[in-house]
Amino acid sequence: MVKIGAIDCGSNSTRLIISRVENGKLENLHKEHQVTRLSDNIDKTGRISDDSKKRFFKVLRRYLKKTEEYKVQEVFCIGTAVFRNSNNSDEVIDEVKKRFNLEIKMISGEEEGLLTSLGVHSSFENLQNYLIVDIGGQSTELITDIDNKLNIQSENIGVVSLSENYFIENPINIDKERDAKNFFNDIFQDKDYGHRQLIGVSGTFTSLGSIYLNQKIYDENEIDKVIISYDSVENIYEDFKTLTVPQIINAYPSLDPKRAVTMTSGLFLVKNLLKKYKITQLKVSKSDILEGLILKYF
Repeated sequence: MVKIGAIDCGSNSTRLIISRVENGKLENLHKEHQVTRLSDNIDKTGRISDDSKKRFFKVLRRYLKKTEEYKVQEVFCIGTAVFRNSNNSDEVIDEVKKRFNLEIKMISGEEEGLLTSLGVHSSFENLQNYLIVDIGGQSTELITDIDNKLNIQSENIGVVSLSENYFIENPINIDKERDAKNFFNDIFQDKDYGHRQLIGVSGTFTSLGSIYLNQKIYDENEIDKVIISYDSVENIYEDFKTLTVPQIINAYPSLDPKRAVTMTSGLFLVKNLLKKYKITQLKVSKSDILEGLILKYF
């Protein structure tokens, strides 16, 4: 039995899991996320900004203290789309190594999909005929099983990039919504996945699950494997797009206030993916790339 930590340095949030691992099984001891928005304005500047780094380093420092408290034997750390898309990612990775003695491994969209699939499979028995969707800040991964092989599609569209380029403010502008729909349709081609089970992972989906359940306090365990219909997603999206950010924060107390500025974009993506692929419902998974990162090595 060992205790292992894993950190996912994403475009919108930085997340930590600490797990006890025995015989390939995980017992999660601690899990948390912080919205760090590493990809702020990256579409315009091409760089991870100094302000983003300050937020990121502050969270990393706290996470590493947490791993010390739990006496973990090893910490794995990955960087996803924000590191793939920034011109100064090597500089940030080097600075993290010098400051914290922590190695950030920049992974491809395909590896991101593989790790996510591994994490999801760890909490579902005999999972088949699925479409796993991971919506991040800068990228979205679609993972399907075809002829017993994984097919991974990674696209440069996410909640931060959509928010900065289309949904600049809430309530959203109808013309901008139309432009976002055109952008979405240029990326995702029509397919009939109606026979597949859509499993949603990441902050957008777990936040959606919390909203759907009318939680007052976010409870990941209650959210796990909850089933949400297309109609419910559409109704929640239609509500979000008419509210200001303060109104969203007030109306949905379980939602991380820092996620309120990107949640409309996330719901837009969920709704349009369901519609595009002719899927009538989704299931939320609390297990994702963090669990997969640990299981890859144990």
